[in-house]
Amino acid sequence: MIKSLRPISILLCLVFLFPSVQVLGDTSEITTDLYTQSGTQLRAKNQILEPVTIDEKYLDSKISGDNTKGAITLNGAIEKAIISNKDIKGAGLEVTRFKWDTLASKVARLPTFRAIGYLSENTIGSVIAPSRPNAFFFLAAFVPVTQQYRIGLQARVVNLAKEIADARLREKVNDISAKVKEAYYRLVLDRSLLDDTRDSIRYLNELKTVVAGQVKHGDALKYEEMQVAARLAKAQYDETKAQNTYSVDLEKFNQLLGRDLRTTIELESIPPQDDVEINVAQAERTALARRPEIRAAEARVRQLNYEKKVLLSEYIPNVSVGMIYLGLPGFNNSIVPRNAVAPGIFMNWTAFDWGRKIALAKGRNKEEQNAILAADTTREDVLIDLHTQLNRLHESRQLISAAQLARNASREEMRVSLNRYKYTDAKLSDVLQAQTGLADANNNYHEALIAFWSAKAQFERAIGSNM
Repeated sequence: MIKSLRPISILLCLVFLFPSVQVLGDTSEITTDLYTQSGTQLRAKNQILEPVTIDEKYLDSKISGDNTKGAITLNGAIEKAIISNKDIKGAGLEVTRFKWDTLASKVARLPTFRAIGYLSENTIGSVIAPSRPNAFFFLAAFVPVTQQYRIGLQARVVNLAKEIADARLREKVNDISAKVKEAYYRLVLDRSLLDDTRDSIRYLNELKTVVAGQVKHGDALKYEEMQVAARLAKAQYDETKAQNTYSVDLEKFNQLLGRDLRTTIELESIPPQDDVEINVAQAERTALARRPEIRAAEARVRQLNYEKKVLLSEYIPNVSVGMIYLGLPGFNNSIVPRNAVAPGIFMNWTAFDWGRKIALAKGRNKEEQNAILAADTTREDVLIDLHTQLNRLHESRQLISAAQLARNASREEMRVSLNRYKYTDAKLSDVLQAQTGLADANNNYHEALIAFWSAKAQFERAIGSNM
């Protein structure tokens, strides 16, 4: 009997080892060239926008986080957010969940074992089972054969689900990185606005001293001194408001970095602006290759295709190779054997299901067609988003130039008006009007800077860059 079992044992070993080779090849067929589509039909092939500022200083920074002095670079802030931000952590946990789903899909290829048994006292005797203690043991081991194809398809579905989760994690990282950049720039500019407000307070304090001296000598009226005091109080209110804005923005920044809201930091100044040119066609190709939304949409198309194949594979009979052991101690062994071993091929097949699998497969086919349309729409949305951010970047760059010129002119007007009032017979109203113009120009310049750096952060997100 042992010799007769050798061929079956060899067959079991071959069937058991062969699926392990297929596991390594499950993802080898998932290769696409869909990310290389340029989509340049919407723009001229070599169109060049006006020069815009890109601060390579931040991108080249190697500081990974807070240093000993508490200063943090933009690059360090982004790296810290990627590690500690709660939304990114949640998306990361969703990705790690598929580690166990992948493991479960792989172990389905391995043999299954079954055991049934009982031990009892037989009180009613018979020829086969005398009235005495008896037992029954059933052991079986099955290695799936034809099921390997379906298991491989299911493993690919799981792998694509993980790929979709990876893309969503990358999308979350890009979104949070853009928010960190905007928050970082806003903090720097909040501090700049606070400095401008304090500069206005310095002017008004100087003006208040001059007017107070003129009131003593009878060269100015009391109400003029009161006007200056009112302007100074308004400027001090603006200082308090700017300080409170900075404090709230700092809390939002710390929240993005996953830190305590009360953490104080020292920021780097925004670097000088260096003009570079952006090639629209190159930016489109980069966005189509990097944006995770496109990867997720295309992975979903392939996933639905494999789900359809899984359904149709259920028409294949479930054939397994295995062995059954039957033990009957306590029975009348002169009639039934004490032990029995039965190696063989076992099949389970639902040949007719009233068209259920076909109907489900047709439903998956419609879902796949819809997913293809969604992927095309996603590519178009990516290009529209990119063009929108490019336009914003270009417009805000021009706005900065205009606001900066107006700010410099207002500063000079304030300086000249104050000197004229101190040393000539110029009117106080001219000085107050110049101070109002300077305050407005500072605010406009601040808003223009925020718009530009926000547009820059969103442009980097639009091309799929998180640094």
